[in-house]
Amino acid sequence: MAKRAGVWAETVAATIRAELARRRIRATALMEVLDLGRTATYDRVNGVVPFDTREILLVASFLGLSAERLVREADRVSRSS
Repeated sequence: MAKRAGVWAETVAATIRAELARRRIRATALMEVLDLGRTATYDRVNGVVPFDTREILLVASFLGLSAERLVREADRVSRSS
């Protein structure tokens, strides 16, 4: 079993998954956005590998959000857990 990212990084991934679901966008759409293969993309979306700053900026832009809003939401969720 692969080692998972930290709690906050997993919360960022969960926040991204939630935004994708709200917009009915499949996670595979991020492959092109992130310029990553399927496994690398899913590792990030599933919280196995943390999104780096550049990737958070790319995903936020793709979703029409500011990176600040995305991170703020992840932070809010992680504090309430």
